[in-house]
Amino acid sequence: MLTGDNGILTKATSAKEKTERAEIIENAKLDILGIQADKNGKLTTGQLKGILNKYFKDVPEEITAENMATLELKTKDGKHTIKVSEIYSGSLSDMKNVTELKVGDYVKYGDKLTSQTYVTNSNGEPDTGYETSQTFNTNTATLWRVINKKANGDVEIVAVNNTLSSDGTTGLYLKSQNGFLNAETILDNLCSKLYSNPAYGTARSINVDDINNLTGFNPETSEWGDKEYYLNNRTKTYTSGGPFWDKNTNTFTNATTEEPITVDNTYYYYTVNENIPLYDTLIEESKTYTGDYSEENYPMFYWLASCSVGAYVDHSNFHVRFVDGGGIGDRYLFCGRTNGSTVERAYACAIRPIVTLNSNVQLDTGDATKDGSEEAKAWILK
Repeated sequence: MLTGDNGILTKATSAKEKTERAEIIENAKLDILGIQADKNGKLTTGQLKGILNKYFKDVPEEITAENMATLELKTKDGKHTIKVSEIYSGSLSDMKNVTELKVGDYVKYGDKLTSQTYVTNSNGEPDTGYETSQTFNTNTATLWRVINKKANGDVEIVAVNNTLSSDGTTGLYLKSQNGFLNAETILDNLCSKLYSNPAYGTARSINVDDINNLTGFNPETSEWGDKEYYLNNRTKTYTSGGPFWDKNTNTFTNATTEEPITVDNTYYYYTVNENIPLYDTLIEESKTYTGDYSEENYPMFYWLASCSVGAYVDHSNFHVRFVDGGGIGDRYLFCGRTNGSTVERAYACAIRPIVTLNSNVQLDTGDATKDGSEEAKAWILK
């Protein structure tokens, strides 16, 4: 009763140790609050280290936002191990992290990547609809630019160059029904595999919402061709022919009078204004593409991980959006008609990844010339 694992003395010792541990955390927190009260809420790396040295041994010379989240320290008497994040997880005023970046800033991220390979139509990846598998490799040389700052502090950066297949000239082929059904997943999976680094952030494909966010474009209110048709023909219900896309099952199904299929019209296009941020990175090169669909033009335009549907009286076109000719366009991969005839197409476009950097990722401020204002002055990540 006195000395067993659940004995009175054992429980008393455990309770005492927990109390001691809690007191150390509380005292360190009070010390931090005292400094912040005098410094308008700010805390420097040196001040934090001074407090940690007061209660712990072997405090490392360098305290960073990254190791603050995982660093464990032994108390002076060696009895307790406490995470720094239990005491303080806020920012340090003499550190710069990605939350201070501006939209348009250049960032060096390629050196944080490990070269990876992605092969389409393999290892459980969705079917592109295209008969031949394609191989893509990580481009560690490309620079990146800030495209968006999120409300939670995370920062999105976009590659300044398109990603092509390993032959260096060909984009990702998507074809017919499966290309349409799987496009968004394939594009996001490809970018995630090649451009994510768990210590820094996760990658996905750029999509039409990213461009719309920069331009302020809203198909409901902005001016663009075929707007009136779009506004007045939001859906079309087909009672024959097809197959048409059934969004409820994400399959293509023939329509009948007994089992009609209603298709949402989501098709729109527009030319991007040259005054938007990142126009030179995201849009300008695509202006040189004038409809000559050949391999030498692949690098000039790229897929958006966004599908759309053009629904008309006697047919529907099923597209994947892309950037070309200076604006937002669409490639239709499959067409279903009410008379039962169909058209299927294959197209290749380049890939453009976006990485969401964690808000605690730090900037290397050792070189005062690095301010992100141009490629040569791209920010370096710690």
